[in-house]
Amino acid sequence: MQEESRAVSENCKWRIRKDFADGKLVNLRFIYGYKIDKGKIEINRVEAEIVRMIFKDYIDGMGCTLIAKKLCEKGVKKLRGGIWNSERVVDIIKNEKYTGNALLQKKYVKDHLTKTLVWNKGNLPKYYAEETHPAIIDNAIFQRAQEIISENRKLYSGKKQSKNYPFTGKIVCGICGKNYRHKNKRGKISWSCSTYLKYGKDSCASKQIPEEILISLATEILEFEEFDEAHFKQNKKEIQVPGPNILVFVFQDGNTLKKEWMYKSRSESWSEEARQEARQYSLKKFERRNSL
Repeated sequence: MQEESRAVSENCKWRIRKDFADGKLVNLRFIYGYKIDKGKIEINRVEAEIVRMIFKDYIDGMGCTLIAKKLCEKGVKKLRGGIWNSERVVDIIKNEKYTGNALLQKKYVKDHLTKTLVWNKGNLPKYYAEETHPAIIDNAIFQRAQEIISENRKLYSGKKQSKNYPFTGKIVCGICGKNYRHKNKRGKISWSCSTYLKYGKDSCASKQIPEEILISLATEILEFEEFDEAHFKQNKKEIQVPGPNILVFVFQDGNTLKKEWMYKSRSESWSEEARQEARQYSLKKFERRNSL
């Protein structure tokens, strides 16, 4: 049965790759800005205007995160739902199909059983076909956008890498699937979902987690007297956040341990320095009021 499946798969691959070699655009089902029906590709006028706006804003100096935020604020809907983000904006800006041309076989099916698509990194030939469908963006605009992407890549690649904190890349949001990021606000350190930090609670309703809570629970699970960052990274694969005040610690061997936590009261969480600042503020406020 597997051999039969493999034979059918190989025949399909051969036909598709022959079409690619002939410059035919095949298997294109979804692309923002276009309407595709039974292989016929037409421009969706409303979506095409959004695509042009994205390219114009980017060339004019607006970053992809701000463009995504603008799209969300304007109520622009994605092709298959979800929230606009910088990654989706970049995907549009880098897609040569908006020029009416197509780079074929950018992906291919690696396994005939799983049907999983993987990026073609030189394993198979690629083909560049011109005028395969109507263009939304002219070549000059597209090329300028690619130049800016290249310039930005060189600019940021030369910058110092951000500090790798104890829980960097370890905390996964149960709502949107993105990682949590380190946040330091006036010395108060917490971790918040990157989607929430970029786009606000309308995009992801996750809650921040104080770092002291993370350290306390991680230390408790490790059964150490104090937090050992190296031991934590070695033994813990990730921390999942399925809901408010719930953490699921995932071990490297696949085992999990669920922990619940609560915020400390305001009086408990205040340091002596913070208490003193509050006292001084209240005293000055009282003196100003009495001097009137």
